[in-house]
Amino acid sequence: MSLKIQMNTDGTFRSTWWGRLSVKGKRRETNLSIPIEGTIPVDSKGNLRLAAKGDDAFEKSRKAAQKAFEKWRRECQKDPAELQAKAYKARTGEDIEGLPLSKLYADWKCNVIRAKTPSPAWDKMVEKWFARFAKFCQDEARKHKKRCETTNDVTPALASAWFSEINAKYTWETVLKMKHTLSKSFTRLQARGLTRVNPFGDMQLQGGSSGANRKVPRKALSEQELEKLFTCAKEDAELYPLVVAAACTGMRLGDVCNLKWSDVDLQLGLIDCATAKTGARVTIPILGTLSDVLTANVPVPGDGTPPSPYVFPAAQAQYARNKHRIIQAVKPLFARAVFGDNEEAATEVLENGETTRELAEVIDGAGFTDHKRNRLIDVYKRFKAGERCSDIAADLNVARSQVSMDLREIEQLTGETLRPMAAKSAARKTRLDLIEKTRQERKVGQRAACIYGWHSFRHTFVVLALKAGVPVEDVRLIVGHGEASTTIDNYYNPSKKIAAESLRKGLKGSVLDSRKKRIAAPVPTTSSVDDLIAGLTKNQRIALARKLLG
Repeated sequence: MSLKIQMNTDGTFRSTWWGRLSVKGKRRETNLSIPIEGTIPVDSKGNLRLAAKGDDAFEKSRKAAQKAFEKWRRECQKDPAELQAKAYKARTGEDIEGLPLSKLYADWKCNVIRAKTPSPAWDKMVEKWFARFAKFCQDEARKHKKRCETTNDVTPALASAWFSEINAKYTWETVLKMKHTLSKSFTRLQARGLTRVNPFGDMQLQGGSSGANRKVPRKALSEQELEKLFTCAKEDAELYPLVVAAACTGMRLGDVCNLKWSDVDLQLGLIDCATAKTGARVTIPILGTLSDVLTANVPVPGDGTPPSPYVFPAAQAQYARNKHRIIQAVKPLFARAVFGDNEEAATEVLENGETTRELAEVIDGAGFTDHKRNRLIDVYKRFKAGERCSDIAADLNVARSQVSMDLREIEQLTGETLRPMAAKSAARKTRLDLIEKTRQERKVGQRAACIYGWHSFRHTFVVLALKAGVPVEDVRLIVGHGEASTTIDNYYNPSKKIAAESLRKGLKGSVLDSRKKRIAAPVPTTSSVDDLIAGLTKNQRIALARKLLG
């Protein structure tokens, strides 16, 4: 940190003093606008010697420049929030008061311009995030005997502490969503003069690609597993066409359900449509299995009612009402195709009140976080005491469905049947057991990861296409990825079973697979021996006779 005299491109000195310092590891320079007077001290070779003393005029200008430099340094070391507040007051004549943390969700809901209205589930999730963040800030401030009521009181250190805590509880995908939502909200508030600085602006989050809370990818099916899934899906006439369409095209669920006949050309054997997620236009060849399904679904003119523009009208209507019903319907098919049928679960119904192991012992051995462990015990005690699930959810500030999932998880851990429907419907228990097989427990996160679901069709399509030798660039265009790295890094994840099957198929008939069998010489018959001897010369006959006679 010091004064500086800059050089021009022609080797001459500039006429004003400059200052240089380091702020948070970054070097900054500025023109102090103080004229350089007198004679600049140089050595015998004409090089600048700023440490040497100059004449009186030069030292006088140096002193003035040092004073300007100190003023500039104090400004640079000020809190960015103070600089923001000062600039805002100079522009509007008003001070930044800050938005109460309790009103963050209301501001997000009412004052954000959106292309479409958020879904009720997302709206409720964001409301919980803002409420948890406000409570965390107030609790942390109370520990240090400070005040944290408005957005102006939230510091970068407090924001980092918040994300350090949630990073230990939630998956990396959820952590990024929380950070993005809060950071965007503070950015909008800062632009409107409702907060001094965005505490998340310079935050650098690391992780996600490795660690306990990393994203768990979907698993692809092998050819045999996919064929078995098709066989299982034929039992449901409405679900089978969707399964075939998803597996043969790699399209997402929404694109399959909203597929229109105007995007399908059966004569050319092509589907040309825009993906709903990115808007990218994709052209997909219609394979044989899908061609049979589409041909069977071609609308037939009836009583004058115009046919639906959608290829699968019933699925389109169900997707608009509740897409999760379609998502859940296919999970038992994946479980049956990958793990086999679960016939024993249909007859295994435990009597109410039968507990194989103590709840606390089971939960301690499951490796849950303290938060989830305490919630499960609390839900169990309240439910056994006769409280309704809706009342339990309201007291614990969780969704009604969360209480139901907690009870189901307790049933699986202890063997005790708590919910009446679990004891009455053996078929329902079988379906839930099958769905449970498609999920994988996380070390970090409140819910298990789905490893087999609708998006597995997309992964399967990519894996089978690349295994068949289709160029990765062609696969990228068909599935609508922006870059080939997305196709390779995020979707090409063949299991060990698929890799072994591919290797076995590729090396079939090679020297590593089986040796060429030696063709045994045919055993000569009597007639063939006579013919052989008749064809020998006299000397050959004598040699053969000597060999036979010893």
